[in-house]
Amino acid sequence: MLLKDLLSGIKVKTTDFPAKLKISSITCDSRKVSPNCLFVAIPGTKVDGTKFIKSAVEKGARAVVLEKEADVPEGTVKILVDDARSAFAQIAANYYGNPSQDLIIIGITGTNGKTTVTYLIEAILKAAGFTVGVIGTIGARIGAEVIAEGLTTPSADDLQEILYKMKKRGVSHVVMEVSSHALAQGRVIGVDFDLAVFTNLTQDHLDYHKTMDAYLADKRKLFEGLGKLAKKKTFAIINADDAYARNVLGKYSGKVITYSIEKPSNLKATNLKVGEGLSFGADDITVNSELLGLFNIYNLLAAVQVGLALGIDQQVVQEAVKSIKVIPGRMEEIKTGKSFRVFVDFAHTPDALEKVLKAAQTLNTNKGKIILVFGCPGERDRTKRPIMGKIAVENADQVIATTDDPHSENPENIIEEVTVDWETDPRLSKVVDRRQAIEKALRIAQPNDIVLIAGRGHEKYQDFNGKKVEINDRKVVKDILGA
Repeated sequence: MLLKDLLSGIKVKTTDFPAKLKISSITCDSRKVSPNCLFVAIPGTKVDGTKFIKSAVEKGARAVVLEKEADVPEGTVKILVDDARSAFAQIAANYYGNPSQDLIIIGITGTNGKTTVTYLIEAILKAAGFTVGVIGTIGARIGAEVIAEGLTTPSADDLQEILYKMKKRGVSHVVMEVSSHALAQGRVIGVDFDLAVFTNLTQDHLDYHKTMDAYLADKRKLFEGLGKLAKKKTFAIINADDAYARNVLGKYSGKVITYSIEKPSNLKATNLKVGEGLSFGADDITVNSELLGLFNIYNLLAAVQVGLALGIDQQVVQEAVKSIKVIPGRMEEIKTGKSFRVFVDFAHTPDALEKVLKAAQTLNTNKGKIILVFGCPGERDRTKRPIMGKIAVENADQVIATTDDPHSENPENIIEEVTVDWETDPRLSKVVDRRQAIEKALRIAQPNDIVLIAGRGHEKYQDFNGKKVEINDRKVVKDILGA
């Protein structure tokens, strides 16, 4: 591909580069450089890409994109830009032929609910006869076929490659989770979204964003980017009940569609029934679902609004959401054959933990105990640890504090910060080993009790200072109980 085509849409400070130079690959990782490559030197938070320019050139890089002056070996094209990270995202889109412009792209952002909403929208689109691609926390896939795993929202080059593959495979619609990190780091620059959904905003990732205002500002980027590329008709679908609903749109001037349970909106749920399944009415639609928890009514509303915005028949929408029995690792019941119930959930924020505990209370019709197993990850927002500890003891009858992903932190220190305000509470146990913590919960469970294992959901590994240790909460339960 010609260098000038790769740089299309990018403000370049350098004017004397050889526009007809042919480039065969792109990367921002010097380890992946191949002959005739374009290397983008991104100044990251931990590693400065300019330090690897010499290595990249030695491996065959013909051109280097950078945002600050640095030594570039003689004979190598140097291209200066304002923002190397943003430039790399647009270069990636150009390299793969801007595939999003030929796809219907639906982006879901928010602290909680993104994965569930993507699954529900996928079901609606498939029921309407479309071929659907999904990109999110559980991986990038077409139907049941996983084509990539990794971050919730992949790096810019990986994301564009995934979209390219989906287009080639005949996908017409892509439903993707858009994380705040991805928005802050410009990973979705060059992605032409048709619809954007805002689920909610609650405390999370403050180790990265520092403040809720900064967290909101990054979420807002998804909506402010709607309609800025090739597509003109766009929709913003917003949870009107969320405290940040008014502020998340920023300067977006396109069509806004709202949903709610409490406040006025375009689609307000009424006649709610929450228990062993969910049902509600909204305008002339009746929604029934086997999902659990009041929070899932919001997720259902978001998905229904997407379906309606795309012009899909109401009956198709209703039947599609009804067909979803469970979302992997999201209030997922593990059938054990025992006289007590076991649920696994991804809840790893204060708001999510409180909501799944409230859901467990709703299901606790036989007045058994609610036994909670949970932990907090290392190297993440430390301020939420005691908050989650407080939520745990206020909403569960017995709490077993354990590890999540410690990363480089000492697991015992994390647990101490989680439990600092309730060290002497008789309902508390501390078990560092997560498998042993789950085993203890299952051992003490009595008939009619509910065991809730929170924090990891579908995940299959724990991270101990870079070492991946296999553990799948769902599998652990089945192994211990022989289910």
